[in-house]
Amino acid sequence: MTSEPVTYLKNILAVQNISGLITSEGYDLIDQEKLVTNHNQAKILARLVKEVGANNYNGGYADGRAEQAFEDGKKMGELLKGGTAR
Repeated sequence: MTSEPVTYLKNILAVQNISGLITSEGYDLIDQEKLVTNHNQAKILARLVKEVGANNYNGGYADGRAEQAFEDGKKMGELLKGGTAR
C-alpha cells in the first residue's frame, strides 16, 4: 500500500499534468525507501520533478532547433551553389 505522502505527490503531479514523469516503479521506490514522508517533502519533490521535466523538454527542443537550423543552412548552401536541395 502506498503511503499517504506519496499519494499526495502523485496527486500534485497529476493536477499539473506531469504525472508521467515518474513511473509506477519510481513511485514504489520513493515509497519503499521512504524518500517522501510528509506533505512538505511531497511538494518539494513535485517542484523538482517539474523543473527537471521542463529543463529536459527545453534542452531537447533547443537540440532539435539547432539540428533543423543546420539542415536548413545546408539546403540553402546547396541552392546557392546551384545544386539541388533534398
